[in-house]
Amino acid sequence: MNKINKILAVLFIVSGTAFLGGCIKESGFDTPPENIMVKFSSNTTISELVAMHTTGGLEHINTDIIIKGVVVANDKSGIIYKAIYIEDDSAGIEIPLDLTNLYSTYAIGQRVYVKCNGLALGESKGNLEIGYFSASNSTFNAIPSALIPTHVFTDSLPAAAAPAPISLSGSNFANTKNLNRLVKFDNIFFPDSNQLFCPSGSTFANHQMSTISLTSLVLYASPYASYALDSIPSGTGSVTGILVKYNTVYELMIRDLNDLNGYNSK
Repeated sequence: MNKINKILAVLFIVSGTAFLGGCIKESGFDTPPENIMVKFSSNTTISELVAMHTTGGLEHINTDIIIKGVVVANDKSGIIYKAIYIEDDSAGIEIPLDLTNLYSTYAIGQRVYVKCNGLALGESKGNLEIGYFSASNSTFNAIPSALIPTHVFTDSLPAAAAPAPISLSGSNFANTKNLNRLVKFDNIFFPDSNQLFCPSGSTFANHQMSTISLTSLVLYASPYASYALDSIPSGTGSVTGILVKYNTVYELMIRDLNDLNGYNSK
């Protein structure tokens, strides 16, 4: 009787193991999930798209233009609101999106495709954007949340890091192709070091960035930035950030304090 019980026990274990193995295989746990890839490709570079815009104008896009880029900035630190910045090897552009917590979907390094048909190229305070023109009230705004899934597509998992910043110096930041891109300036010091980036009660703050050859460029700070109440570092170092234009002023937005390197204090 004991011998029969042992045989039955062995058969039960073997059949149970086979059953569990079959379940695991059918559930897909034996292989990692595949990256989600878009089923189309880009046909226009960002610089080609930017070239379609005339300063102060509004261009309605009614052809099947598709651009591809990598996210270099989002709303994670609060310095950017309802927008992401993407770039390819040729240029960068701001994409205002009427959603918050965009960083959870559009992480730094995430590759995205944008179907531009139905969107428009326009400016907000002098900075070029690809957004949405509402015919009902004749306004150019962020892409409405309901339309984002039909225009902006993530492609595969986020990369480990965004593209390396473009090194700029002197006044070459005024070149249009460098706007809305991740850039880097070396040997920068701040005349108002040790002050707060954006003190309580301020709506915004601009801080002069200085070198022997660099003029007319400021570091923009917002009270909503996670580092608003941190102190501006002293000494000389490098500053990485997104280069934008606000009316006639060129501004640099650091994404967080990791974009400041080599300073005495941070």
